[in-house]
Amino acid sequence: MSEMLKTGDLLPHFNVTTLGGERFAYSDIWQRKNLLLVSLSHADSTGNAEYVSQLTSQMSALTGDDIVCVVTSDNIAGLPTPGVVVADRWGEIHHVAHAARIEDLTSPAGLVEWSRFIQHQCPECEGEAK
Repeated sequence: MSEMLKTGDLLPHFNVTTLGGERFAYSDIWQRKNLLLVSLSHADSTGNAEYVSQLTSQMSALTGDDIVCVVTSDNIAGLPTPGVVVADRWGEIHHVAHAARIEDLTSPAGLVEWSRFIQHQCPECEGEAK
């Protein structure tokens, strides 16, 4: 098994199929858009539907088009299911969480707050300009 992703890691490039059936390649947005990635288990379809519905509703509150929300049930190296990752446009992970049950994941409202944080961060202010 691969090592678990953690805050500060760089998100590895991956390709998945979203729950909507669309193909998504992380390389298509890397260095251009921030990412909110949600990985869900096939097993909990009722809990998944409710979580995704809440997330979709909450994400509509974000302004701008600089963040992409991807929800998949495909395996992603280092991210158990259910799990979530919020990464900036350069792939640095600012928030990562996983749980045994979807109900124990970061709430959709919490993910929106992490997404807002990523949208408004300043690399020079954070000491990330190297």
